[in-house]
Amino acid sequence: MHSDTDWFRANIRQVHMDFHMPEFPREAIANFDAGEFVAHLRRGKVNMIALFAKCHFGNSFYDTRVGHKHEGLAGDFLMEAAAECRRHGIRTIAYYSLCCDRRVYDTHPHWRAIRADGSPHPIQGPWGRVCVNTPYREELVLPQLEEIAAGYPVDGYFIDIPTVPECFCPYCKAKFRLMYGRELAPETPKAEQRAFLQNSCGRFLRELRAIVERRNPALKILTNEGWALRSARTFSEQNDYGVWESQPRNNYLSHSFAARHVRTLDVPVQVMSVRFYQGWGDLTLKPAAQMTTEFAAMIGNGGVASSGDQVNVDGTLQPAVYGMFAKAFGFVEERETLLAGAESVKETAILAPVPRRDWPPEHVQGPEMLGAHKALIESHVQFDILASIDLHKIDAYNILVLTEPNDFAPEVFGKLRQWVHGGGTLVAAGNSLLGRDNAFALEDVFGVEYLEPSVFSVSHFKPRPNVRGECDDLPLQFRGRSCKVLLRGAEVLADYIYPQIEQTAVYSFRNPHCPPPAGEVSPYPFATLHRFGDGKAVYVAGSIFKIYWETNHHWLRQFIEGLWRHISPNPPYRIQAPGTVESNLMRRPNGDLLLNLIHYQVGHQGAQTAIPSIEKVHPLRGIECEARAETARRVVAEPQGEELPFQLEGSYIRFTVPEIEYMAMIRIET
Repeated sequence: MHSDTDWFRANIRQVHMDFHMPEFPREAIANFDAGEFVAHLRRGKVNMIALFAKCHFGNSFYDTRVGHKHEGLAGDFLMEAAAECRRHGIRTIAYYSLCCDRRVYDTHPHWRAIRADGSPHPIQGPWGRVCVNTPYREELVLPQLEEIAAGYPVDGYFIDIPTVPECFCPYCKAKFRLMYGRELAPETPKAEQRAFLQNSCGRFLRELRAIVERRNPALKILTNEGWALRSARTFSEQNDYGVWESQPRNNYLSHSFAARHVRTLDVPVQVMSVRFYQGWGDLTLKPAAQMTTEFAAMIGNGGVASSGDQVNVDGTLQPAVYGMFAKAFGFVEERETLLAGAESVKETAILAPVPRRDWPPEHVQGPEMLGAHKALIESHVQFDILASIDLHKIDAYNILVLTEPNDFAPEVFGKLRQWVHGGGTLVAAGNSLLGRDNAFALEDVFGVEYLEPSVFSVSHFKPRPNVRGECDDLPLQFRGRSCKVLLRGAEVLADYIYPQIEQTAVYSFRNPHCPPPAGEVSPYPFATLHRFGDGKAVYVAGSIFKIYWETNHHWLRQFIEGLWRHISPNPPYRIQAPGTVESNLMRRPNGDLLLNLIHYQVGHQGAQTAIPSIEKVHPLRGIECEARAETARRVVAEPQGEELPFQLEGSYIRFTVPEIEYMAMIRIET
């Protein structure tokens, strides 16, 4: 049973109602009717919504005494919509555009955000960049937010555009000088500039918290980018809940990436897509199959189902949109009781490099992290994405993965040494162990000594039989540089093979990118395993996750899967399904296991800028599965309630999933 303070976890059918509206359209907001508006939400099965208080254009949608109310709004949109939502049990949060306000950009030039060259950020449509360190905060923002806290029936705030790309306004310069005793200048490291701006917003949120505590302590604070992996933790901690915008571009992996991280946190986070194809406000509509697939990826990985919509110019909603949501949110509604309180089983974690709490990390969503996520999904590995500053949580995992670059705090490696010695398995790739002194951390743990980067810009490797898996028995191409490491007790899992030559424009084989492999293996390994205490450490000498992300070469994933089978012979589950099926094992509060199998049936790509569509989903059938469990009373396909035959074999339960359309949910009563 969810408490009133935990409504965000209970109300997981969420819409972010975009309403950035200039004043020049004659019909702007003329036909808004709260009853009709909320009737569409109810038909679409929405139970939480963000309602606009102030938009990017600087127009307010309520009866403000401090700001500028939209001239086309006869009534009070925020009051009428929020009150009607409350009558029907729909939770609401008041949207407020913080660092984008076109109106005050024009009327208060001294509040503008300033670029490094001294010029204001240029106007781009509604984008008038203003700075939270100017008196804009005290003169307009906080008074408006206090108006809402004092008089509006909402459940919280959604603060958008919390920072600007850069700012060198006089107020930022003065505050930086007063706080740190030195000048804020273009030469200041970019990461430090971003940290200053994010933490400036964090201090603003602390002021908002004081208003909430004084006016309405039940209100919750959400900020866009709050609790996202790429944000400074000191900024995120000022938020009750988080928001991570996740819009598919050329694949559908972003929702899974976000959800697999935020489920490691102690607060719920909204992983938000949109109903549009190419971005906010383009007023296109995805097919129900596409939106349902996206929602399946969110809830199947432990998150909420969230999508953006857009109000029409005249203040109405489009009926077809809520017909689509009725199907997609209907899918969620049928499964939300089963998912309530369930937590993903902890087995493997990719350790994202977050060097310090007060700076936004730079490398947590690079190709190395994205490639590791993609490879493990396609290999049906049970895994989370854990920030390296959450070291206190690693004891819950059996396997940890380090990706590049080595942007880990020094104390991380000491903790990892203890963790491996105690029985953990640590996997590292490429330069993830390489320090600024050109030496590896944890050389004793991995049983190798770093020598130097190879002179060859491309590589080949050949797995030994015990990790070959489905790889072909031939030298495998690796379009990247490898590290030369010396064996210091480690076992070789794969051999490093030089190319025939390092090519130039005139000294070349037929293929301009990758010459043939040499006839013999090199003196150096490509992958190793070393036992350390009660645990073990695996090292791969190239940036295998990055190269896999960039090339999609299937043999790299096959090798990764072969490694995992070797180091984890008794995984939480095994499924016989293509890589387009994502798996996640959860445990319900009553102890039952819940195996979620998410099916991505994506159309052809087209141009790189096109989003592959999902118009129809044709189910997969007859998927053989095994789940690790000592006992089982029943195996049930949910929400259909269909009991499945199963066999107990050792410590595993074997069963066949009859069908996966968008997502199969298999409940194992233990």
